[in-house]
Amino acid sequence: MSSKNKKIESPKNSLLKRSFMMFTWVTVLGVGLWALMHYSAPESNLEPYKNIQEAKAEREKAEREKAGREKTEPGKKETQKNTEFTLPSDLDTGNLIKAATSLPTPQQSQLPREALEHIQKGMLFTEEGKFNAGDMEFEKAAKISPNSPELFSIWGAALRMAKKYEGANRRFARAHELSPNDEEITFNWGMTELEADHPEDAIRLFQKTVKLSPNNYMAYNMLGKAHGRKKMYEEEKSAYTKAISINPDFAQGHFNLGIVLGIQKKFETAGPHFLKAIELDKQFEKPFVIQMLTALGLYDPAAEKPIKQDESKPPVQQAKVETPPAKEEIKKVSDEKKSEGSGSEHKMEEGSKKVKNTTTIKGNIKINGRAPGLNTLVFLETKSKLRVGKQQSQKLTIRQNGLQFSPQHSVVQVGSTVTFSNEDREVHNIFSKSLSNQFNLGAMASGSFKTIDFTQAGPVVLRCNMHKDMIGTLFVVPNGYYTKPDANGDYQFDNVKSEGYIMQVWDPILAPEEVEANLKSADLTGVDQTFDFDIKSASVPGEIHDMTDPTDYNTIVDNIEKEMLQAIEDWKNGKKFISRKRMLMAITKHYDGEGLKGAIAKSFSSKRSMQLEQKLDKIRKEISGYGKAGEEVTENSLISQARFAVSQLRLNVKELEARLQPAPVGGE
Repeated sequence: MSSKNKKIESPKNSLLKRSFMMFTWVTVLGVGLWALMHYSAPESNLEPYKNIQEAKAEREKAEREKAGREKTEPGKKETQKNTEFTLPSDLDTGNLIKAATSLPTPQQSQLPREALEHIQKGMLFTEEGKFNAGDMEFEKAAKISPNSPELFSIWGAALRMAKKYEGANRRFARAHELSPNDEEITFNWGMTELEADHPEDAIRLFQKTVKLSPNNYMAYNMLGKAHGRKKMYEEEKSAYTKAISINPDFAQGHFNLGIVLGIQKKFETAGPHFLKAIELDKQFEKPFVIQMLTALGLYDPAAEKPIKQDESKPPVQQAKVETPPAKEEIKKVSDEKKSEGSGSEHKMEEGSKKVKNTTTIKGNIKINGRAPGLNTLVFLETKSKLRVGKQQSQKLTIRQNGLQFSPQHSVVQVGSTVTFSNEDREVHNIFSKSLSNQFNLGAMASGSFKTIDFTQAGPVVLRCNMHKDMIGTLFVVPNGYYTKPDANGDYQFDNVKSEGYIMQVWDPILAPEEVEANLKSADLTGVDQTFDFDIKSASVPGEIHDMTDPTDYNTIVDNIEKEMLQAIEDWKNGKKFISRKRMLMAITKHYDGEGLKGAIAKSFSSKRSMQLEQKLDKIRKEISGYGKAGEEVTENSLISQARFAVSQLRLNVKELEARLQPAPVGGE
């Protein structure tokens, strides 16, 4: 957490913040649902909390009088200390043990010494993972102080750590009954309900918390998380926005708001919040965030820093955030950014002004003076690399039947899932050498199938290592729009969003350099336009070009190793900023950006590629100071992890190259 945050937060909110960090998502993206449980009703016939407090105060006063503690020196006025035992609002493992070693003495607390000793033992046992022993100590404390809301709250937190949610909810219900207007008890009960995957109950409790404490930005943040569990994205967005309106320097709130805006495909609105989160706290400088900001033109990977905005306009990192009413859209700023040429890697042409939000495009395509074939595509790729409205990924099955691909030529949007299903009696071994989409599915017996997620746009030439005459194509269309020309070569796009695009024509007979030679820039302003293509090709009709990927994956691993070792050296020399940037480069630029991650995912599995990335990211986190508490980070431990990660990458590259250069097996 940055020092900036620490300056503005009260101790209570600081504790709340640490409690929150247990339950955040990076969550981006991997927490499972816990089993559904219900808490039982709290005990009945409870004495009013006010009466209990007054009785305790009288007992404490009597004890002080008996011990002579009320006597003061002549001429001095007695001073009264605030002796109330304060419930820690952050009741995770680290703070339970901290509280256990700093419990108040009986003179400072309204709880008897014996009860405090049992609570201390229970908290220590809980920190050690000895939950049953801890539970027994809390039971003993409860027999001594059966009406202490503090005790039942700490007990509930301990049971939550043991994932005994039903018991935890009973204790929090008891504490809440004893002290119904205690915001910290209400908040911690809500945290328990959220972890138990009871979002409706969590929403109710967080709403009560903010009613009791209107400026509790952490409660608003957790209210947003609870709404997110219910996929109530407008309510989630509203809660995060309220949190950062209370505390504009709340990094986690900006990050969470960026995530939910991303879910709603409002990437350009999400960007400023991700930038603000990174500015406030470097732990949010995650690889997927850097990739998105780079695509938005808000981050320069070469310079390893955000792109400076036009100083005549408000900085994008400090975009004004207003609290919208529930279910109200936050206004999108993408069109404004495009027209200003601010925040986008690809600017509109100088002097261009948008006159209408949509544009119609038409034209004619000729290849060697003739109308193109049935499999020709023309598409508009967004210069921002972001999706357009109503664009959806698909699920497609390509069957192997009669020693042919069916369908033989397919088109899907980037991000789509394709299943290869062997419906022949023969064994097939489907592979592709195509640029950015290399894979080899290995031998597939009759009746088997394998699935691939295609996250990189471009043509994919499909072949079978067992049957040389089997050939097909799959075109993965980038973000934007696509269509096919008619028999005369005429095409038309109706009412596409007015912004910047790259126009491209693809046909199986076109070589890569022939496709590249005919790219066009289309900066649409609402004025209808015509784009004709007259393409010259050296190919013969029916020819299909393998888009062979020349990538040297061993060189990629060499670059990753070099960046990691230099990052560790920089870290050792106290250069924390550059060491963290080098690790980001190793992950985003080399492992992911140069195609090794995608090749491993397609040829083996997404799980394997993600596990390798996690090994690299673990080193980045430790260099950045975000490793597990209590684990010492040393130069030797970092180098050991780096060398192990590199060895795993080299083994995968060796296996990958063997798959991607398959020796032909006998014919049919």
